[in-house]
Amino acid sequence: MSVVHRPLTTWVRDARPIGPAPGDSTPIPGQVRGNGATLPSAPGPFWAAHGPVNDGDERADARSLDRFRTGWERGSLPLADGGHALALIEPATGAAVVELDDLGAPLPADPATAEALAAIERRWPAERLEPGEQAVLGAAHPGLRYSLLDRLAAEGRPEPECFHVLPWERVDRLADEVTAALSAPGPAEGDTPAGRPVRLRHYFAPAGSRFTAALEQLGSALRAADPQRRRVATTALCARLAGAATGRIPQPTRERLILLLDAVGRGDAFLSATAALAARRLAGAHAGPGSGSAGAGRAEVVWHRLDYGRPASVRNEFAPAAAGGADSAQDGVLRAAFTLTLTVQDDGRLYVAVSAPFDTATAALLAGGYDEVLLLPVHVTGAVEGSDLYVLLTPFDDRLSGDLKMTARARTEVTADQAGPPLGLADLPFLDPEAVRRTLACQVRASDRRHWRALLDRLPAGHPVRRAQEGT
Repeated sequence: MSVVHRPLTTWVRDARPIGPAPGDSTPIPGQVRGNGATLPSAPGPFWAAHGPVNDGDERADARSLDRFRTGWERGSLPLADGGHALALIEPATGAAVVELDDLGAPLPADPATAEALAAIERRWPAERLEPGEQAVLGAAHPGLRYSLLDRLAAEGRPEPECFHVLPWERVDRLADEVTAALSAPGPAEGDTPAGRPVRLRHYFAPAGSRFTAALEQLGSALRAADPQRRRVATTALCARLAGAATGRIPQPTRERLILLLDAVGRGDAFLSATAALAARRLAGAHAGPGSGSAGAGRAEVVWHRLDYGRPASVRNEFAPAAAGGADSAQDGVLRAAFTLTLTVQDDGRLYVAVSAPFDTATAALLAGGYDEVLLLPVHVTGAVEGSDLYVLLTPFDDRLSGDLKMTARARTEVTADQAGPPLGLADLPFLDPEAVRRTLACQVRASDRRHWRALLDRLPAGHPVRRAQEGT
């Protein structure tokens, strides 16, 4: 069976030779054949990209173009303006294309890198990278490493260690800078990473969970001294790391991220339980995500069910014919700042109550990044009304508190627990509309329903989350 060498990137351009300068005997680098043989080097021209991208269709994905179904071999071409580009060569016709990065420029790759890629493609989709291949790729252009892992993750089942060739040194540097900024004493406006911003870009997307986007956002928020953006970024960072495939992250990077999460937890009492959960996950090398998530895109930041440990649990033994409505069973859990209490009465009524301290520090935190809105996602099992809801916490004396009233199913175990990081006003547009609808039906007091309606009315008319209050 012949090996198929296809583009790694979504864009390619044709390449044509340009005659060498007088007296120049620069050889064409060896072109690797699909069977592993290498064409001997010989004096030849430099090359230049010409013509339109993807034969004129920039919206197409070069990786799936019929043109590359068979007959192409991996290579590296010396460019007229310097360096080498990752290429595909068609020996039967002499045609060649160079692969392009996300800016449309030829993707750099020397002959050794091209040979390493050809070896991987000969056993595609490779489950592991050989030590020599890891060493070569570790020095390659970050865009090339991204493109390889992106296609490999989409088409195969690579071992977690394959992702260690991504440019994690960038994450290390930014994590160190952000940790130092969060840990520095003094006013908030001084908590800014020093020096030129580290750009993580899209290079780590193949590793999953998109936590690097949240880390980059956090660095930006600290430089801008923006408390709301800082809170949104730390919430996303903790939630994404708590569900990440941590085995894809090298251990030195995981250790740095654990230090960063410790600084986040010390700076946000409401978020400390989720930061600790993420740190515990980073302490091990997990092959895949921990808990499932609902929704897609931005929704995973604010509605990603996390497992914080043993939930509050009560065995509901009531039978409707025998219920007297006098007895109740209760259990609770402490999640850092939040105390969650589950109560089940023998007439089937079920209460989930959440409270948190409301002192000078938490009042300042609530007024800052949360914009005076604090929502805690909770997950309940054994309730007629459903499982995923939000508790809106409001000030009452020295406590923030909120509760839900539900109906327990007969003869079953009822559980309740925090299900994700606490949310603020900025997260309101991204709530789960169905969870909001269930939440509104479970409010204990008329004043609680008014608080929710006032909150939802801050959204534009017709917004799906605002429409959740219709019919309740």
